[in-house]
Amino acid sequence: MSTRTTRTGNWGQDRRLEFIDFRLLWEGRLNRSDITDFFRISVPQASLDLAKYHELAPGNAYYDRNQKSYIADATFKPVFATFESNHYLNELMGLDTGILSPSESFIGWAPPVASLPLPTRKVQPEILVDLIMAIRKQHALVVDYRAMRDEPSIRTVLPTAFAHDGHRWHIRAYCFHSEMYKDFVLGRFFDIIESMPLSGAVPVDTDWNTFIDVVIGPNPEFSLSKKMIIEHDYQMENGEAKIGIRKCQYFYLKRRLNLSDDGTPVDESQQIVLLRIEEPFSSSGNIEHE
Repeated sequence: MSTRTTRTGNWGQDRRLEFIDFRLLWEGRLNRSDITDFFRISVPQASLDLAKYHELAPGNAYYDRNQKSYIADATFKPVFATFESNHYLNELMGLDTGILSPSESFIGWAPPVASLPLPTRKVQPEILVDLIMAIRKQHALVVDYRAMRDEPSIRTVLPTAFAHDGHRWHIRAYCFHSEMYKDFVLGRFFDIIESMPLSGAVPVDTDWNTFIDVVIGPNPEFSLSKKMIIEHDYQMENGEAKIGIRKCQYFYLKRRLNLSDDGTPVDESQQIVLLRIEEPFSSSGNIEHE
């Protein structure tokens, strides 16, 4: 399997070949009208694309005269599309939530799907633009930021990166008031007061630049059959699965998965536990967040 042209952004023939491959992989069929309608091209051009695909992947599909469609052969192997379940499911979710429009997704027929909406956390577009520009230009910002703890709301920060904890967006930034890197929730910026070029050096963000492996396993108190189910569900090998993250993300991963540092199940229903943190991680995993 090759993924060399996966979502290249090229709306030429490579893009259309990927579309053919995607539809055959996930839906098992397609016809010329699928190609002409999606890409707004002529029937002769779609025929040339299908001929090119057959040249690249002989035997992947055959034409069924009764269905007037090309059908994926039982021996089908994707040439362009990403054969990953998450790739398809994320696209399905994007369609359901409106993040993707039908013209942006290769999915044709979609099964019924329901996603769980979360409360909207508003981020002012003007503030987001200022944060993006500050990272790009390496500018410091004087901001009005309202932390949950009792600290001054006006502070100077140097934004360096964006991060998402699975629930909300943060900006990673060096705080000149605290003299350390912190995570700032985007929705808690009330105003960007001033942008200015950085004067002098700031420390390296070691926790951002350090990658660790969080190793998880099934709850040791589960029966053997339950452990086998969890191992299959999380694609574990030898009872373990590794999650590679930046060191500064550990706090959020631990909270999201309800993990305890010592690996003890929080309650009897907890399915996975922390087995260990692989080097170079060596501290307790505490980070500063606002």
